[in-house]
Amino acid sequence: MGNVKKKKRRRNRISKCPLFIMVCLSAVVMMVFGCIMAVSGEYEWNLTWEHPVFAAVLLDERPVEERPMEPIQKVEVPMVSEEDEAVSLMAEEAESESETEEESSEEETEEVIISDEEYMEMYGEVPYYVEDRGAVKYITWDTGEPRSRYYYNYGIRPITSEFKYTHIGDPAYYENCLFIGDSRIGGLGTYSGWDKAFFAYKNGASVYNIMEANLSVINGMNATLPELLQIGPYRMIFIMLGINEIGMDTVDFGERFGEILSTIRQYQPNTPIIIIGNTYVTKEKDLSSNVTNNANINSKNVAIACYANGEDIFYFDVNPAIVDEEGYLRSDITKDGVHITAQHYHLWVDWMNEHGFLEGYETDPEAVAEDTEGTELSEDDAAIEE
Repeated sequence: MGNVKKKKRRRNRISKCPLFIMVCLSAVVMMVFGCIMAVSGEYEWNLTWEHPVFAAVLLDERPVEERPMEPIQKVEVPMVSEEDEAVSLMAEEAESESETEEESSEEETEEVIISDEEYMEMYGEVPYYVEDRGAVKYITWDTGEPRSRYYYNYGIRPITSEFKYTHIGDPAYYENCLFIGDSRIGGLGTYSGWDKAFFAYKNGASVYNIMEANLSVINGMNATLPELLQIGPYRMIFIMLGINEIGMDTVDFGERFGEILSTIRQYQPNTPIIIIGNTYVTKEKDLSSNVTNNANINSKNVAIACYANGEDIFYFDVNPAIVDEEGYLRSDITKDGVHITAQHYHLWVDWMNEHGFLEGYETDPEAVAEDTEGTELSEDDAAIEE
């Protein structure tokens, strides 16, 4: 009798907690659903602390497959007259692989990426320097009638700072770099493969809380931004903020952003700073919101691009890699109209790799061996190779 009464009491307790029962049943159902979808191939069965089972089930985001990369070596920067030879070599390699590419081209769809030059031609270019707008080039853009009091129609949008960029072929380039921002920086850290960089982020981070927030770091640390800035010096610092301030006053946002840059410079006086502009939203998202739209996002970008001086502070506009021919975020690489899905972060990564600051690096080790055979490395070159 005593055991029966105990069982009844247990059942009564459970019956009084319907929320507990619903949570347990939901967890079981989601686990079973995730297992079925993983076995069927719909989801990738690759669970980590950064990508747990619930994210795998709910988001359908797959980390970009790692692609082996050849080691890089420092070489002399080729003269402009050698470009034709490089192009011809690339053409010969393309012809030798044309047969296999034709077989696979029918199954694979090529990602369309708008180049910086095409991006500028689409909208037109305004003078290099705009008063009080920093040393940044702008392209004209008719945003139409304002739909919110939070942004200002400048009629221009900032583009990537001019510099002699070079291609980066090795993730080690980002070693000891610090990336600061919101969930988008967290996604970049998770799917970029740059495991030697520091990604300090917090979902919902903004210029109003980034200094006090306890930031997550991809490599396992948790710290505030001032604490992280005391470590170093970092080789480069990238910062991306603005989407969570989309409904706030643009002028105040720009001033707060400038204060953050001043704090970074205080702790890291000689470290180059790269401001990453906010990415645009899809056309559907843009037309459906008076606040979260490209004109408002562009207004935030104009407010922060003015701090780029082209010397130790630069502005990156990654939108050419992810927008369609109308300038909206591609609808096929996002689910919410704002964030890029996991399997498409490679577009962002590829764009960043085409805008490296180290000159004279080549990804062909055989060419490096031929150019450097019989020569001795200087102390600086030896340090770079190490």
